[in-house]
Order: sequence, then C-alpha cells, then structure tokens
Amino acid sequence: WLYYNKEREDLAKNALTKLRKSREAAEEEIEAMIKERTAGTSSVMVTYGQFLTNPTLRLSLLIGVVLQCAQQLSGINAILNYAPAIFKDAGENNADLATMLVGAINVIMTFISVPLMDKLGRRTLMLAGLAMMVVSYVGVGVSQYYHHIAGEGEYHWTSPVAILTLITFVISFAIGPGSIPWLIVGEIFTAEARGKASSICVGVNWVCNLIVCFTYDKLNAAIQPYTFFFYMGIVVISFIFTLLFVPETRQKPVDQINREISEQALKCPPTVF
Repeated sequence: WLYYNKEREDLAKNALTKLRKSREAAEEEIEAMIKERTAGTSSVMVTYGQFLTNPTLRLSLLIGVVLQCAQQLSGINAILNYAPAIFKDAGENNADLATMLVGAINVIMTFISVPLMDKLGRRTLMLAGLAMMVVSYVGVGVSQYYHHIAGEGEYHWTSPVAILTLITFVISFAIGPGSIPWLIVGEIFTAEARGKASSICVGVNWVCNLIVCFTYDKLNAAIQPYTFFFYMGIVVISFIFTLLFVPETRQKPVDQINREISEQALKCPPTVF
C-alpha cells in the first residue's frame, strides 16, 4: 500500500524491515516490487481467455479458485449462522452463550493469524488449519450422532465435546483457510493478471458462500446427523489439493512463485491443466 498507492518507497522499506526483521530481505522485496511495477506498466494486460490457454495462468487461477471454494464450502458460515441450532442438536442448553464464545474466538484468532503467516508460511498454516478442521469435524459429527442416534440424555459428554470441537474448528479456520486464500491470490499473480484473477476468485467466493447458506437447512434435514461428515469430506479434498498444488509464497517474489507454478503445471496431464 505504501509503495503502490502512496509511492513512498522509503516508508514501505521501513515497514517491511520491521515486519521481516531484516533490512536485506526488505530491500529484496522492494526491488521485486519495483521490477513488477515496471513490467506491469510496459506489458499488455492479461485477457480472460489467457487464463484458459496459458498453463501457468490456468493452474494459478485454479489454485486461487479452489482455495476460495475451500474457505466457503468448508461450512464455516453454516457453523457461524446456525451455531445455536448446532449446539442444541448436540445437547447444549446454553446455545446462545456458546455461540457468542465461538464468534469472539473467531475475531481474536483472525488477528493472531496475521503474524503467524509470516513466521510459519502460508502453505504450512493452510495445511495445518485444514487438518485441524478435519479432526474438529470428527468431534462435532460424533457428538451429534450419539446425541440423536444413541438416545437423548444418555450421553452427557456430547455437549462439551461439541463446544470444544467447534471452538477448535473456528480457531483452525481463522489461522488457515479464513485468511490465507485472500493473501495467496494477491501473491501468485503478476500485476498484469492480478486484477482479473482477483475478480474471478472473489466472485467464486461469494457464490460458494451463497450455496452453503441456501443448502445447509435442506442438507441437514436430509442427512442429519451426518451433515458435518459431508463438510469434512470437502475439507479433506481441499487438504489434498493444497498439499499437491499450492506453493509456499512467503518472502518470495512473484516471478519465482510463477516459475514454481509453471514447473508444477508441466507435471500435470495436459488434458487437466
């Protein structure tokens, strides 16, 4: 922002030095920004058609789109929007209080995740977050199963397990899929492609959000108490995709990231990528 919007290279370098804790790393990143900006002003903007014909752009866009799908189709908004009903389904009497606790933790963890992304890396946090979400969904699904199938009131542990695992789920989401997809979309595309790619990814994100909000009630009515095992399957697929295709972007210039994605695209069957 300081460099691109305010054209204050000195302030941008100072801010990066504090963030990276290295003057050398900050200068390298500023130099990469200068090269990217120069290339952007002298290059032709990427067209939407090139996202389909260029293997590197195609895989980059696929990464951006899948990460946005992973964020929303994980069921996070189903949990946040229907948390009181979910807690009641697991036998919790103080559902509203538990919902407030989950919401507060989501806000707090979002702030905590910011420094973690630069210390641990985007890919690492994304994988860790997705893996923890899978474990959390097992807890939520099992607690709902026993509360509904094995007999209401028979198992008193279902309520605390549901609260604990939903809190763990929200923490996992906040440190991984909640924030990282937005950051990665801005890092894997050059200046010529970033605007159009971001618009596509944002559109996909909102469509997936809409799908979850409109289908949760019907899905829950149809397959309860297995609803969250369905969302868990989506998270597992997202984990596998991230493991196979998403590069680490921390402290890397965009041209290096593009080279890595290009090499990955060449490894894939041409009929797919």
